[in-house]
Amino acid sequence: MENPHIYHAFEEQALKAINRGRKKISAKLIINWIRWHDFLESDDKNFRINDAYQSYYARLFIDKNPQHSEIFEFRKLRNEESGPYMKVDQDGQCIFLS
Repeated sequence: MENPHIYHAFEEQALKAINRGRKKISAKLIINWIRWHDFLESDDKNFRINDAYQSYYARLFIDKNPQHSEIFEFRKLRNEESGPYMKVDQDGQCIFLS
């Protein structure tokens, strides 16, 4: 992972929302929070988070925190195959296995 601090910030914010009782959260909202926070706190004017990575951070979060598999809604990515912890239905929705 090239920027582990981004994942750690993502995980921290997701867990904060979960601990506040949220049942569904948005990976996009979390990534945009990280962008805003880094914009205010960082001096690195070249650092960017590509929108294409949002769903990968959410998938990594679920991989590391499978007990929260219902918190994000997933759709199959163009390059994604079914994994050992999930299956992809015909509508492209990921179903996480217990």
